[in-house]
Amino acid sequence: MRFTKANNTAAIAVSTLLAAAVIFLARAEVHDGKSFAIEKALPALELKENPYTLRENWWKGELRKGENKILKHQLFVRNEYWFWLGASQRGAKVSIHIYDGEGKIADAEAFQDKNVAGVRIIPKKSGVHYIRIAVDDTIIEPVEWAVIYGYR
Repeated sequence: MRFTKANNTAAIAVSTLLAAAVIFLARAEVHDGKSFAIEKALPALELKENPYTLRENWWKGELRKGENKILKHQLFVRNEYWFWLGASQRGAKVSIHIYDGEGKIADAEAFQDKNVAGVRIIPKKSGVHYIRIAVDDTIIEPVEWAVIYGYR
């Protein structure tokens, strides 16, 4: 095969596409904590009347037993939100609660089920709210976690 300018250009184009595909696949991430949270969120997302809309943005990180993390997020009055926290380790026990701008607990409803916890909030006013997540118990450390949320 003779190397011509056209062949060289085609080879560069194919190489560029392959590099882009590798970068894309490296960024495509499966996070077990997020998967567990989505699994728990499905009933609220599949409601026949007035379902929640899952937002694309989410948070992730690692925590050790007894540690907690505060996430700041803007919430709006007249909306209702569910936040779900999932831990990658099935044996972990996690919790999630929401506080208003004055530091008062604002949970309307909360649950904890194995390695997933959730909290619902109906903000009394728009503003920054504080989402507190914690690892209450675990066998394996650190615990990878993910928080997703939906609104209606």
